Amino acid sequence: MVSSKLITILAVIVVVISVFSIGVFYLSAKSLFSTLSGYATSTGTANLSVESSVTINFTTNQINWGSGRVNAGSPSAGLNTFELANVTNGNWTLQNAGGLRIQNIGNLNATLNLSGTKTAAQMIGGTSPTYSWNISNVEPSSCLNYTGGALGLDLNTFHDVNITVGTSFVCGRFQFIDSADTIRIDFNLTIPSDSMTGALGDVITATAFAAP
Repeated sequence: MVSSKLITILAVIVVVISVFSIGVFYLSAKSLFSTLSGYATSTGTANLSVESSVTINFTTNQINWGSGRVNAGSPSAGLNTFELANVTNGNWTLQNAGGLRIQNIGNLNATLNLSGTKTAAQMIGGTSPTYSWNISNVEPSSCLNYTGGALGLDLNTFHDVNITVGTSFVCGRFQFIDSADTIRIDFNLTIPSDSMTGALGDVITATAFAAP
């Protein structure tokens, strides 16, 4: 019986020791795995600021019909900036068809105004001269109204060039997205046979500020 009790007690002690050993191994393994497997975490940050920019650019900034005259016997000649039929009753040659082109190269929608410095009488002179412009989209929806629509815009129609800076509203929202950020300004001139002579021209100013 004594021998049997001893064996039983020893067996219990062995079991206890075995359980203790398993616990120690588990704790040691957990500590090891937390080191190897990234259980401990730390964080870092990356910061930057993006500046807003209202920037427009004349990608085509000059129109030139060269030297010419009204055909003999004609009261006037007509010049425009379209790709075809851009000179009538005269011998000028348009060097670069397609009008002036303006692109919004900033990262904000812009409100755009245009102005010239001369009226038809001041730039061309003579009897019944014409100096007008026509604003149109090169890329659809480049020029929108303040609410993002087309209502109230006066595109694709010729009007006398405005010479008052800041009052010639063109686009309430001139977009900056790459697929819709370019407009063109076409011109139509009537050169009477009694016009001024020599080098004639004007300067067009585009003014832009952040759209509301």
